Amino acid sequence: MTPSPPDRTVQRLRRRSGLLVSLDRRAGWLRHWREPYLLALAMSWPAFLALVALVYLAINLLFAGLYVLDPAGIGGASGEAVSFVEAFFFSVQTLGSIGYGVLHPVSLYAHLVVTAESLSGLLFIALTTGLAFARFSRSTARIRFSHLAVVHTYNGSPTLAFRLANERRNGLLEARLRLFLSVDEVSAEGHRMRRLKPLALERDQGIAFLLIWTAMHRIDASSPLHGMGPDQLRELNAELVVAFSGIDETLERPVHARTSWPAERIAFGCCFVDMLHNINGEPGIDWSLFDRTRLCPAD
Repeated sequence: MTPSPPDRTVQRLRRRSGLLVSLDRRAGWLRHWREPYLLALAMSWPAFLALVALVYLAINLLFAGLYVLDPAGIGGASGEAVSFVEAFFFSVQTLGSIGYGVLHPVSLYAHLVVTAESLSGLLFIALTTGLAFARFSRSTARIRFSHLAVVHTYNGSPTLAFRLANERRNGLLEARLRLFLSVDEVSAEGHRMRRLKPLALERDQGIAFLLIWTAMHRIDASSPLHGMGPDQLRELNAELVVAFSGIDETLERPVHARTSWPAERIAFGCCFVDMLHNINGEPGIDWSLFDRTRLCPAD
């Protein structure tokens, strides 16, 4: 059957939304480009250091060009007029308050430019130091979520389950999980909207989170997932959204993490493989089995 025009519009919006989500996940820090402070905190360390180096280079190139405008304004040059290379390295010395004493300003114009560059150097160092300290002092969670969410029978009832693990050695206190089902809904008047429906977990909080947590949601008559299968979830453009929060035991600061599973990554009739095994004769955890699943009987 050929979809109606409204349905085709919804499909195009869904494809466009999926593309935007994909781009946002690949370069999430770009969404902060209008807020420099958030941008500096969101980007990776290599990108941050590269940005600092580019700004540092741009400042020195700018002031080197200003110094060249007065060729005789800098004393100690190798020739009668200061070259651009000499002006650049003079700018580096001025910006870093090095001052070797060979190159020095002699004209009023050069003294004024040096004064402006000294102020710029103070601001640049202060801002860079503050951003670096903010990045170092920020606590970030390294929470690993399972690639799939599974639905299988547990204690005679259909149950949704997923795994998460703490990849850091330090513990997380007051750990809490919140799970939602995100679906498209159409009101009686024909208005389309995205709804978040809470899914109650068997255990949604703990005193401490050290290694692995298998979260479970019982699909009973009160669950928004009751009576839904893979086809119904795809029709509703369903997605599981989970948010984790806790307190870093070492830094005593809150940490957060989140992820989502679209309908294509919700495996019905599967369950997770047990990670507890005897390794070299002693009980241990096999981390290679974290995402591995197996078929489970329906009953």
